[in-house]
Amino acid sequence: MAASAQSTTNLGKLTMEHVMISTDDYAETISWYVDKLDFDIHHEWTVPDLPGIKLAYLKRGDFLIEVVETPDALQVRKTPQDLGEALADRGIGHLAFLTPDVDGVASILTERGVEMVVPPTSFPDAGRRLIFIQDNNGNFIEFLTPLSELEGEHDK
Repeated sequence: MAASAQSTTNLGKLTMEHVMISTDDYAETISWYVDKLDFDIHHEWTVPDLPGIKLAYLKRGDFLIEVVETPDALQVRKTPQDLGEALADRGIGHLAFLTPDVDGVASILTERGVEMVVPPTSFPDAGRRLIFIQDNNGNFIEFLTPLSELEGEHDK
C-alpha cells in the first residue's frame, strides 16, 4: 500500500536536492569540497537578518551542499572520532555518493591527501564496495559501488 501511495501523491516525486553543513570555517570548508571532491561554487549569499552568517551552495551534478558559517554554535557537540562513534550518533551520520568505480575514487582522493577512514572494502551482505573519508570538519563521507556493477574480484 505504501508504494501505491507514493506513486499517486506529490511525495512520490521527491528527489534529494541538498544537504547543509554548518561550520566555523567557511572558506576552508568551501576549499575542501572544491579541491578534494570537485564541487563548484554555485552561489554565495548572506541574510541581512542573520548578521555574521555566510552561506554558499556547492554544486556537483544535480546535488548541492549548502555550507553555512555560524560564528557561534548553538550546542557544543563532540565530533565522532571514528566510524563506530558516527554510526552510534543520533541524527544524520554521513553523506553517501554512488560511483561506478569506488577504487578509482579512493586512488584520486589518496592522491589529493585525503585519508581513508575505511579503505576500499567489499560488504557482500550489503551488496556494495565502499570507502569512508572525513571532511575538514570531521563529517563522514561514504563512496560506494554496488557489487552487482563491479566486474572482477576485489579481495579486501
